[in-house]
Order: sequence, then structure tokens, then C-alpha cells
Amino acid sequence: MTACIRTTVGFFTPRSVLLPLATLAISFFGGAPAAHAQGGSVVRSGSYELGGFLGSSYGIDKARWMGGANLTYAVTKYILPYTEFSYFPGIGRQSTSSGGGRTIKTTYSIPLTDFHGGVHIRMPIREFPIVPYGVFGVGMIHTPSKTVKASVDDGQAVRERDLAAPSATNLAVNFGGGLRFYLRQRFGFRAEAKVYKPTGDFKDYFGKVEFGVFYQFK
Repeated sequence: MTACIRTTVGFFTPRSVLLPLATLAISFFGGAPAAHAQGGSVVRSGSYELGGFLGSSYGIDKARWMGGANLTYAVTKYILPYTEFSYFPGIGRQSTSSGGGRTIKTTYSIPLTDFHGGVHIRMPIREFPIVPYGVFGVGMIHTPSKTVKASVDDGQAVRERDLAAPSATNLAVNFGGGLRFYLRQRFGFRAEAKVYKPTGDFKDYFGKVEFGVFYQFK
């Protein structure tokens, strides 16, 4: 018997992305003037930024909720090193094996935690309080040892069975971009999309879209 393991990337749906963005935009344009009214720059060096977020992860089958938090420090007004923790309640996995002249596909979902560090490259447009940024990070993703319900398709029938998934900790890189919406000198919203490229048995990409709030302090 020979076996190989793969995952594929899901697709972001227009509704899942545009509706939260529209809500953020409405909130932003209602509060943006206050950021200017207070005076001073909302984009500055030497400040810390603490934030939390909720979002949706995309694996091989469907979108699932996820969440986490991060902390950044502005070395300059453009460069912000950060650390981040995310929890994914379920990431889809699919393995394929060959036996008896048939291809057998096994699909299941397993929780995943991500802890990594990286850098945000902020791209301010003068003092405009909407600030785009790019992001790159490197860290570890961990899946626990867990018995999961798996769907097994042998080409003739699809059956469910219990599968003992082993624990694994693997290196992963990620990259993406987002927007910061500064509502006040110290407070705002953030929207971000990111793609992960893990190592280990499951090497293909998965992604997430997240929306959150942050507080900026020095």
C-alpha cells in the first residue's frame, strides 16, 4: 500500500468577506473625524498595540470560526514586529492512500493552535486614518493527539469511522496584508487576510480572514 497526504485551499466567499468590511467601514467613517480632532499622529513610532480578533479559517472543505490575539511594537512608524496566538477549532485534513487498485480518501477536521512572530510593514498615507499594511511571520502550528470522526471514501461507498490522529508540531510561514482603521488616537479596528504554508505531513496552504479591535499605548 502506498500513501500520500495533501490539503487544498478553500475559497473566500464574497458575503463572508464584504459584509464585515462594510460594517467596519460604516463604523470607521462615523468615528474617523474624532481621530483628527484630538490632534497628533495616529501612526507613530515607539508605541505598543494590543489587539484581539475573530475570523474564519479556510481549509479543504468549509469555513470555520477562529480567534486569537497579538501584540505589536512600532520600531518606526512603518515597521512593527509582533507576536501572535491563534486558535482554530477545526482545520480540514484529507489523506489519500492506494490499495486493492483503488484510491481511498480520508477526510476529517482537527483543532490547531498557532504561535508565531513576524513583522507588519505599515504604509501610511500622510495622516489619513486608514492605513494598509503587509505582514510576514514564522512560527509553529500544533495539532493535538485526538480521536476524530473521519469520512472514508473508497470509490464505492462513503463511511464514517473513528480515526486516532497523532499530535504534531510543525514550522509554518505565513504572509498577507490588511487595513487598520484608526477611530481615535489609541483605538481602532483591523481587518486582515493571511495564508499559511506549513511543513510536515500536511504541506499545502490554508488561510484565514480576521476582524478585530486594537488599543495603542506607549
